[in-house]
Amino acid sequence: MTTTRTWLARPIRMCAALLVTALGTGCMTAAHVAMEVEKSSNTRQLNKSIAVLRQHIQTLQAQGDPLGDYFYALANSDGWIKDVTEPNAITDLFERAAARGSMDAKILLALQEAMDEPVPGKLDYGQGPRKDLEQWERGLARLLPLVQQQCYVRRLVVDDGRPQVASYTIAYQVWPNFRDGYYRYNPDGTRTLLRDFERYQSWLKIDDQCHRPSDIWLDLVYQKG
Repeated sequence: MTTTRTWLARPIRMCAALLVTALGTGCMTAAHVAMEVEKSSNTRQLNKSIAVLRQHIQTLQAQGDPLGDYFYALANSDGWIKDVTEPNAITDLFERAAARGSMDAKILLALQEAMDEPVPGKLDYGQGPRKDLEQWERGLARLLPLVQQQCYVRRLVVDDGRPQVASYTIAYQVWPNFRDGYYRYNPDGTRTLLRDFERYQSWLKIDDQCHRPSDIWLDLVYQKG
């Protein structure tokens, strides 16, 4: 087990909850992609790739696979599908996918609770507990047994201009908080920096031992179909 790497020692694609495109701007949010599409010569290719992502969602849903419901919820959370935009309604989509058996949805709902996000799926850098540390602990207690069963979540991205199913380790979202510290806000207005080396090591071990599935290039899958 390696304990000396830094939080940013990950491939650039680990900016999760993002669409990665060949527009020359690297890792971008879905909203940024939408703006860049309007002024890009690659609009046609990007739209074609997004159409393949939609096709994959619809294929999974038609097969009764809860992964399709999860991908649909995440696409609305990421913002490249805008069928549902209200945060509670997006969370409801995840809860429905979880009720149908999607482990990915269950994991992101637990992470949402821990990090007090308005919608599940926000895996960008800079996450951590908010002021309510009891909520942080409740979310982690819910999350830990899930990541011990499945250490990653899948998402649909456009990577290098191509549609892809990618996966991301979830413990990676947690251990930097215990290593770098987070604040407890005290009644007298002061705050205390909290670190926990033991929990850092525990979550780091889950991350290090996580074996993600291979990424899937969907343009190859659907050109065959």
